[in-house]
Amino acid sequence: ATTTKSLRTNSNNNRNRGSSSYTGQERDTPTAVTSNRGTHPPRTRPTLKPSGTIVSKAQEFVDIYRNPPTRPDPLYPQPTPDKTAAKCRKDVCLLPDCACGGKDIPGDLPVETVPQIVLITFDDSVNDLNKQLYTDLFEKGRVNPNGCPITATFYVSHEWTDYSQVQNLYSDGHEMASHTVSHSFGEQFSQKKWTREIAGQREILAAYGGVKLSDVRGMRAPFLSVGGNKMYKMLYDSNFTYDSSLPVYENRPPSWPYTFDYKIFHDCMIPPCPTRSYPGVWQVPMVMWQDLNGGRCSMGDACSNPSESDGVQKMIMKNFERHYTTNRAPFGLFYHAAWFTQPHHKEGFIKFLDAINQMPDVWIVTNWQMLQWVRDPTPISRINSFQPFQCDYSDRPKRCNNPKVCNLWHKSGVRYMKTCQPCPDIYPWTGKSGIRSSRIDNEIEDSTA
Repeated sequence: ATTTKSLRTNSNNNRNRGSSSYTGQERDTPTAVTSNRGTHPPRTRPTLKPSGTIVSKAQEFVDIYRNPPTRPDPLYPQPTPDKTAAKCRKDVCLLPDCACGGKDIPGDLPVETVPQIVLITFDDSVNDLNKQLYTDLFEKGRVNPNGCPITATFYVSHEWTDYSQVQNLYSDGHEMASHTVSHSFGEQFSQKKWTREIAGQREILAAYGGVKLSDVRGMRAPFLSVGGNKMYKMLYDSNFTYDSSLPVYENRPPSWPYTFDYKIFHDCMIPPCPTRSYPGVWQVPMVMWQDLNGGRCSMGDACSNPSESDGVQKMIMKNFERHYTTNRAPFGLFYHAAWFTQPHHKEGFIKFLDAINQMPDVWIVTNWQMLQWVRDPTPISRINSFQPFQCDYSDRPKRCNNPKVCNLWHKSGVRYMKTCQPCPDIYPWTGKSGIRSSRIDNEIEDSTA
């Protein structure tokens, strides 16, 4: 290796006489240095192909489907999928398979025995621009009442994502969910296009972020632009467990999560909403907040936020209390990381977080942890031993401390992507993930679409 390196850096042939490949003829033909030594020609522009030193060999690739995506199996008979949904009846819609939603506490637990679950979620790419924020929120010793670190859910979109940081968050116990590859408006998408975007991003998270396919259970639609029956049929067919894209206007008391076995009980705020039955697929509803002026918003950063940190804390706390003092339905802190770049936003949020983190009946967990509680409602008295709220992540990959930078060709030019997994040959995109074991790209190639 040292010889090659010296050859590459020294164009003066005389310096290389001691090398094993020196022939003696090179004094007359200095141009031969680059042509017969296997070194790269001099670069006058960024390479359009991934550099040979970075791209991994095919045998390094693993089958991402060794942990296939699954939904929990039903215990009871289910309605026929993709048929018009009937009104939800509590006598036939039974936990753990099915929930009608609305104000009723799962398992009819008395409210004082219900843990107040809080869901922190972030939409969009994970990269150096938000790394410090996640460190400040999740690596400063905040723990749940059982001593496990607080966790969040990340709806990851592909472009600009650093997959080494995805792997680190996943390794620490956070949940990764799909927010599409291209972050486009999906209202008009076909089912196949939804599959490429949502299930395609699930494959990308697995191949480059080290996340088990079976742990990518949920999605959120970019711009909350849902795709009606086509999108939910895709979730059902692709074995997703939940969506969290539907704002619910009624918020006093707030709604608990529900399944799409039956007709949705609330007004459709951003059509098209599903009208057919998709048994076993859950909705984690985006219960709307109110800002201090009475305006409503479906995400914390869409509200009219006060201009100083105490006001921000007060506004979030007022919304939290509407959950905590009524039926304790899960309280969602739904954000984009960019909102936190305003110092008073971040300060106010952290003041709020520290206040609720002192409360003995508040649990800050992921969406999937929360849904496991809804499926198996467990009172506070037994919650410390509730298995899904434990924090054994030994089956997850280790943190990625030395990522490689894949330098990849994309139609818009050279792209760089960080990962601890093998590099692809191309920059992954919708329908072209670069994953050899992809079932989505291959299915696209086999069809006429």
